Parts: sequence; structure tokens; C-alpha cells
Amino acid sequence: GDAFEEFQKQVSQWEKDGILKRFPDSSVCEIRDSFRPNIKNNKQRQKELNDGERYKPENIQIVPINSPKKKQSQVMYYATDGMGSIPQAIKSDSSFKLNQDVWISPSNGVKYTGSSDSSSPRWKVQSSGKQWGQFDRLIIAHNGKCADRIMSRTPAKSFHSLLRTNFAPYVPEHGGNRMTLNSIYSLTFALRKNGKESVLGGKIPGNMYSCFIKNEPNLRFLSCNTRKYSSSSSNDDNVEVWTVLSSAKFGKKYKGPQENLPNELVKDVTGQMLQSLERSIGLEAGSLWNVKDAHVGGGIVLDYKLQLWGAAVPLNTWSSSSTEGGFLYDAENGVGACGDWLLHPSIGGAWESGRRLANWIVEDLEDRKKKGEGSSVGLPPDGKFVRSVAASQAGIASFK
Repeated sequence: GDAFEEFQKQVSQWEKDGILKRFPDSSVCEIRDSFRPNIKNNKQRQKELNDGERYKPENIQIVPINSPKKKQSQVMYYATDGMGSIPQAIKSDSSFKLNQDVWISPSNGVKYTGSSDSSSPRWKVQSSGKQWGQFDRLIIAHNGKCADRIMSRTPAKSFHSLLRTNFAPYVPEHGGNRMTLNSIYSLTFALRKNGKESVLGGKIPGNMYSCFIKNEPNLRFLSCNTRKYSSSSSNDDNVEVWTVLSSAKFGKKYKGPQENLPNELVKDVTGQMLQSLERSIGLEAGSLWNVKDAHVGGGIVLDYKLQLWGAAVPLNTWSSSSTEGGFLYDAENGVGACGDWLLHPSIGGAWESGRRLANWIVEDLEDRKKKGEGSSVGLPPDGKFVRSVAASQAGIASFK
């Protein structure tokens, strides 16, 4: 819509620059069950699917959703060199200095030095004993436990109250009282090809790159890295690489310490996700993962990497009645926040939130010069959390 007009322009520019590509027609699909009409057990089967009870798909369908034949078909994009190419493109268009791979401790990495004079530094940033400098504005562009802890010892109490986080696979219809993030497992695995394709590739039509999984309670999304990046020089003709994402309910049930997942948990979750994928697409049990002799190197699965996204997708967004929305700004303490949880649970929401905050800070500096004070935006009690129906349904982001 109009709220994302600037982002739409940016996407068009990224496409022109080769940063993004459009998914070819009919290359994005849904894997789902065909619940035929007038079948008595349809409602019971849908309940089993929704509740995550043991569920065996029947009448499996793989249906394209970005087909030009569909009236409401969406134009979809993917990054040509992976998701990292988007922040790299943003950096290349800017003159600011970027320090990457810097861990700012949530306990002592940020300190408020204090000053109401906009010309004086207010925030000191350090990591591992190294001083990164003093700054008159601090921006929190992530969320979760670390963002909460970073701001917990500062005077920006009202601002900090919105950074407190719940972790759950759902939120109540009224939106809840805190930011709520789900947790998702991401499993990337390499399969041995048997001729032109792997056992999994043989089940998914060759023109399809990515699939939303609608018939298996443990999973939400499947994508073939090899097909998306078929021109990559690193591709091995005998190997096919896939990535599958879990449902939030599954992620919550098997959640572990994401920085150091225990080996037994990794093996258990990997096995369950591959077995769930077998059921979803109608493969024989053991086609991808055999419980008895599961190991890497000797079977169809040549290698795999499991990651837990502990603070994955916001299931609600903060909505304030401020004239400006989509970000937070505490003018008194010189700190702001941007992110998808403040506007829309998507890449577009995160980008647009950051753009709006940056523009507001520029205006705030001008106001201070003219009026001697700035204006805050979006702080409580002015606002409430609103449930994102689309994000809750898709589980991995909002696509609407």
C-alpha cells in the first residue's frame, strides 16, 4: 500500500541493480492436503493439523501460488547472493562507517553518560574493553532478551518497557501486553542426487523453488537453495541443498540454548524435521532420515546444519496514536528503536521503520535548534500491541 511506497521504489532499484530477482512464475507453491467437500472427517482432520496432533497428510497437492493465472498472485523476490546482499547494498549506498561482527554486551556494553544538551554525547558504547566512542543518539534495531537487557539500566524507562519480550508460538486476539516473538528452527541439508535429482527433488516439480507447507504441523516452509542459485559456481552437480523451517509450535517445544545446542537435541530435532518432511510430501518413512543408523556421510543426507532462531518473528506490533508511527523515539534521552515489530512483520516493515526513524531524528535535530527541545514518538501509555493475523498464520513472517 501507500505506507510502503518508498520500499516499493527501493525494491525496484535493487532489482535493477541485480540485488534482487523475481521468483519465476509458478516457482513458489503450497504443499497442502485436498480436503474434499462432503467428507465427514474433514473438520476433525483440520483440527488435528491445527493442534499439531499426529497427522498423516492425504491427497497431497503441490499448487503454485505466484502463477499469472491466479487473480491475486503476488510478485515475489529473492536476493541473488543470499540475504546478506541486502544489507551490503544498503551499506554501499551510504557514507557511514560500519563495524561488523562486534558483540556489544547487554550487561555493560552501553552506558548512558547523561546530558540534555543535544550537542553533547549521551551514550558510550564498548565491547571487550574496546571503546567504540560516545554518541548523541543510540538506535536499538534488534529485539529480544539482549535489547531488553541493554536498556534495562538506563534512565529511558518508558522506552525500555516496550523492549520486554515474551516468547511464544501465538498471542491472544487482543494483541497481548508485551512484544511476542516466536522461535523457529532452520535446517539446511545436502542430499545426494540419484541422476538428475535427489529423492526429495523428485517429489517437488523442477520449476518450483520454494514451498509453504500447509499439511504438516511441525513445518512451515521449504526451499531449494540449489534451484534458486543454479548459476553459482560452487554448486556440485551431485549434490542438492535444501532448507526447511519449522513451525513456531515445534520450535517452542524443542527450544534449547541457541548459541550452543546440545548434540543430542540437534540430532533429535533434525530427525524429526526430516521425518515431518517425508510425511508432508509423501515420501516413504526413512527416505531422508533413518532413526536406527542416522549419520552424516554414508546416506542420502550428506551434511546438515541446524540453527535455532530464538527470537524469530514478531506476532504482534506496537501501534501508537502518534502522528508519526512505525518507530519509537525518546527525545529526552536521545534513543530510538526501529524494526518489524513496530510496523509490519516483514523485511519491508523493518526497512520502512528504519527509514521513518532516520527522517524523524533529522527533524528532531532541527526542532532542537529552533525550539530548544525535541519530540518523542510512540512511547507508552500512547499505544498498544496489536496481533498480526498474517504473521500468526504463516509463522515465518507476514506476506500480506
